[in-house]
Amino acid sequence: MKILFQSDDVVVVHKPAGWLSVPSIQGHSDPRQVVGIELRQTFGSVYPVHRLDFEVEGVLLFALHPKAQSVLHKIWEDRDVKKTYHAITQTQMSSHWPPYVSGLLQDKVNVEDSGVWKSLIVQGKRRSFIGPHGQKSETEFKLLKHNEQAGTLLWELSPLTGRRHQLRLELSRRGFPVLGDKLYGSGMECEKDTIRLAATRLNFDKKFNLNLPDEIKIEWNKE
Repeated sequence: MKILFQSDDVVVVHKPAGWLSVPSIQGHSDPRQVVGIELRQTFGSVYPVHRLDFEVEGVLLFALHPKAQSVLHKIWEDRDVKKTYHAITQTQMSSHWPPYVSGLLQDKVNVEDSGVWKSLIVQGKRRSFIGPHGQKSETEFKLLKHNEQAGTLLWELSPLTGRRHQLRLELSRRGFPVLGDKLYGSGMECEKDTIRLAATRLNFDKKFNLNLPDEIKIEWNKE
């Protein structure tokens, strides 16, 4: 785990894939490494602002005092922070869909396309689903590269909402499961406890007197 930025208000780290952002409900009986617990050894109390999935690496921010956490929660709720992710997926396929929909390509995406995906997402016990009673979800997407030799696509994604597994579900339901993401249909292996999805950048439109940089980013190339 690498510290990317720190001030009196926040600490920002590069979370490795295979680490929890905060402790799970199993607490000390869960043997997995936890970013929040690791940071406490250096900074004392830390206060989570957002989370990354266990299998996802990238930019993760914690507040260092309750007032900063409160302000940052408002920044997140008001969409005054832009979150950018990069993902590598398979080219379009439907073998992971249930048989009754595998022949339907209603959400087929032109691989040269970009825009905003809008959905209603329902959070299940282990994974999320699309459903009429779900919460509104919006995701900006852009296809950056088609590696024909490897049979993969590189995407840039910016979630405008914060639904559980939002990016993983949106890609999978359109036939592009993230490499290594078996929960959402990938048939390709990655390193243990990792998938090819990374939170690569945070950009702050407003800071409300917090000591924050304009941008925090990592370099990420897993092709």
